[in-house]
Amino acid sequence: MLALLEAGDLTHGPLELLFTVDEETGLTGASSLAPELLTGRRLINLDSEEENAVYVGCAGGAESHLELPLRVGPASAGTAALEVSLRGLLGGHSGGDIHLQRGNAVKLLARLLHAVVLEEPFDLASLEGGNLHNAIPREARAVVVLPTEREEPFRSRLEERFRVLRDEFATADPGMRLQIDPAAVTEVWDHATTLSVLRLLTALPHGVLAMSMDLADLVETSANLATVRQQNGSLAVGVSCRSSIASALTAALERVRAIGSLAGARVEEGQGYPGWTPNLESPLLAIFTRVHEAVLGVAPEVKAVHAGLECGIIGEKVPGIDMISYGPQIESPHSPDEQVHIGSVDRFYR
Repeated sequence: MLALLEAGDLTHGPLELLFTVDEETGLTGASSLAPELLTGRRLINLDSEEENAVYVGCAGGAESHLELPLRVGPASAGTAALEVSLRGLLGGHSGGDIHLQRGNAVKLLARLLHAVVLEEPFDLASLEGGNLHNAIPREARAVVVLPTEREEPFRSRLEERFRVLRDEFATADPGMRLQIDPAAVTEVWDHATTLSVLRLLTALPHGVLAMSMDLADLVETSANLATVRQQNGSLAVGVSCRSSIASALTAALERVRAIGSLAGARVEEGQGYPGWTPNLESPLLAIFTRVHEAVLGVAPEVKAVHAGLECGIIGEKVPGIDMISYGPQIESPHSPDEQVHIGSVDRFYR
């Protein structure tokens, strides 16, 4: 859009150029948009990530915030503290990459510890992982406290369980690694709290919950166990749910609420954002398809995305607005491997 403002060689009618803030942190800019600011009724959204594709629909979403009270006491004499870390996972976008079945570091660390605590009892002193609601956690860590004489049996059990897990995710997450280091603590959660935390994180949903019955290979509903951290005497857990069907999104949120309530957690849902229902009869889509083929020599693939786009919010604010979304080739968003294909930016602009 900035390039269009500077271009002196284009012939065009009136243009409205809409810049929003905070798209990645909750679509709050679009949510605060006053609809009367817009006079245009055809919207080209420049926020898609696949060349030669035009998007005509997206998922809606909402976040659940859980707070589980922690009962804490002083660490006992004769105990050892170990920091257990799960690292090296690929992570990715919780919408666009959820179907790749990559590991969620928080879920997998909880799975490991939950299995081992039943064989070699320990207490937790901390557990944390993830940092964004729309990213699959790549790393997680916990500090466990146990009798000094049980340290080696604990390590052995944990490493044995990890070998099985590593084989399970050898294709989806080949870089996953376990690290165990000495730690120092002064306070520790009691055993009942430890079990409640591990059971809660093990039970909460993550991954694809349903595929679309209308569009091939499109995820309909999913959940991402996104963040875990200790704050104000509680364990704060964030879960992000998405769906292209409003009732299915509600059901996913209710599932998270039910699991949290069973664990004794306080659960709140965020305001959320609406989805964007595809309109394959869109006049703008027909124009774009014709121009794309004329300029680039190939017809674009018409798709929907299992992620939040501002089109869902704007479409709700301005009923009847005709919308499409397209962009250059962007890969591995929301990860350290994020990159844009430079040549595709030129074709995108043309």
